[in-house]
Amino acid sequence: MLRKGRLVVAPSPAGVGTPPVPEKFSTSPISPAGALAPVPLGFRGAGDWLGSRGTSTLLAFLAIFTMGPLILLSTLSVNSFYAAVTTASNLRLTDASALAAVYVSTQMTSLAAVDDSYARRPTLIAALGDGNHANFDKTVILTALNGIRAIQLGTRFAGIVDAAGTYWGDQDPAGPASAMGQNFSMRDWYQGAARTGAAYISTAYVSADQGSPLVVAIADQVKADGRYAPKGTVVGILVVGYYLTAMQRLFSDFARNQGVSVTVTDQMGVVVAQSDAVPTKLVQDKSAGVTAALNGKNTLVRVTIGGEDQFASYSPVATVGWTTVTSVPVSVALADASRLRTYMIAITIILLALLAAAKVILYLVFRDRQAVNLSLTGANSGLSESVAARTAELETSNRQLVGRTAELVGRSAELEASNQQLEGRTAELEASNRELEAFGYSVSHDLRSPLRSIDGFSRLVLEENQSELSTEGTRRLGLIRAGAQQMGILIDDLLSFSRLGRVELKKRRVFTADIVKEVISELKQENPDRQIDFIVQDLPPCLADPVLLRQVFRNLLGNAVKFSRTRPDARIEVGSDAGTDTAKAGMVMYYVKDNGVGFDMQFSDKLFGVFQRLHRMEDFPGTGVGLALVRRIVERHGGKVWAKGAADAGATFYLTLEDGDART
Repeated sequence: MLRKGRLVVAPSPAGVGTPPVPEKFSTSPISPAGALAPVPLGFRGAGDWLGSRGTSTLLAFLAIFTMGPLILLSTLSVNSFYAAVTTASNLRLTDASALAAVYVSTQMTSLAAVDDSYARRPTLIAALGDGNHANFDKTVILTALNGIRAIQLGTRFAGIVDAAGTYWGDQDPAGPASAMGQNFSMRDWYQGAARTGAAYISTAYVSADQGSPLVVAIADQVKADGRYAPKGTVVGILVVGYYLTAMQRLFSDFARNQGVSVTVTDQMGVVVAQSDAVPTKLVQDKSAGVTAALNGKNTLVRVTIGGEDQFASYSPVATVGWTTVTSVPVSVALADASRLRTYMIAITIILLALLAAAKVILYLVFRDRQAVNLSLTGANSGLSESVAARTAELETSNRQLVGRTAELVGRSAELEASNQQLEGRTAELEASNRELEAFGYSVSHDLRSPLRSIDGFSRLVLEENQSELSTEGTRRLGLIRAGAQQMGILIDDLLSFSRLGRVELKKRRVFTADIVKEVISELKQENPDRQIDFIVQDLPPCLADPVLLRQVFRNLLGNAVKFSRTRPDARIEVGSDAGTDTAKAGMVMYYVKDNGVGFDMQFSDKLFGVFQRLHRMEDFPGTGVGLALVRRIVERHGGKVWAKGAADAGATFYLTLEDGDART
């Protein structure tokens, strides 16, 4: 910088020339020998010393005291936000894990309670008599077993073995002939029921039933009531086997609504359910987190699952001895922090570029000033005017630089304040979302349990007290059961619909034909008495979330089965036609066509609305949410869905998705 002083001009060699002119600004004093003057003490002396330094030295000081703090501030801000987001994500994951444990406990305890109620039924106790299999009333036993399977969806079998664990053919559906007389006392379900004397939920195992399915069993002792054997004597064991696929369906909706992946293991750490896959074999999870959860401890760790870095929370399910594992990819949990880091880097680069430009300007200014200093020794008349003009230019430049620097500092403060407000708002939104989700699931669980009790005990009253009820009483109990079941389905559908907007899409190349065949197989099992001709054309792959795509075809094919039930020769076709209403390039179109009751096209705009129905509930039961879910899922994938049909002439539903071969 220049300081106030006198401008000294050397005389010409002949002693003739312009006399020295007093000036407001000059360079630092120069000794006769041309050497730098000693560095004076004090602030004015420091200014003189800096003024005598070279341009590179000044630029180095400027870089240290401007760019250094800016880079440090950006780094600290990003690290602080990363830590806050990580903590919030871990808290949400821990809450989801605890909620999953409560959900698993509630579901399995409810299943065990229904089985226990059947084990205490007087008709079943009487049918087992004194516990001798030769005296069993097989007709009554099979009626009770059939009743269990009718109200407990997902059951593989329901059976009775004698008190010693020997199977005598009392099972629905009938077991293999080779199992007759075989003793199953070595099974975990038998030993658990004998050990606890209550309804016991077993570990997963390979059933001896036909096809060797993977099941989890709930077993309970049937004890004599004193009529045919001493009261309290064990006269048989009631055992109900549940498909592991049923376990997967039971917990997958919960995981999807929470936006996390959920894995459930049994007492031995064997995986019984996964939210994103159906178990095809028994796999034991030997991780430290599962081991700790089996010992009653909650843990939260960062692990690699399937080659992906994830946060995982492990929680025990104390009532049944199982564990839950909830996980979420780190990339998803820290997505907001990653975006902020990108923004901060961009802002820092811009500010550094501005500072670099300022340094270039300063360099040019200092270079010009040095040139002026060198020319002073030979300046003649008019030198004072040139110096004054140059000084004015420098003062203007300095003022501009000072103003620009102040502006940059102000912008930095504004950005910091904005970042703090954003962090606070993000934390508030995350807390609010957690509270809303927890409240929604708490309400849904509180509603499901009484509805399940109403349905189950109404059925018991109908079956055990049929002769004591009037015709009107029987009808009213039937209406109560139907209303409870419909309310439970409606709660599930509403929760799925409300959470769908926040579920992360995990799009990948999906072979649509495999999903359609899997759904058709389930529908055939659920409708064994229907004669339905399913026709599956060639279905090209698409880019979609496989779990949500399965929900789409489950709803569309389920509707086709339901609305074609009045046809003795029901026919349902699934295909793809690239030339039908597919104007957008890179998309593939699918359709589901049936020969059912159809609909009037003038009401087609109501098909995909929530609670919109075109048929009476008495004729075709349902909640009116299924097609709304279909439309929301397809639109989230960037596609569209529509329908064509005619009254009593069938219906065809179309949907478009991104072509799975477009990016290969």
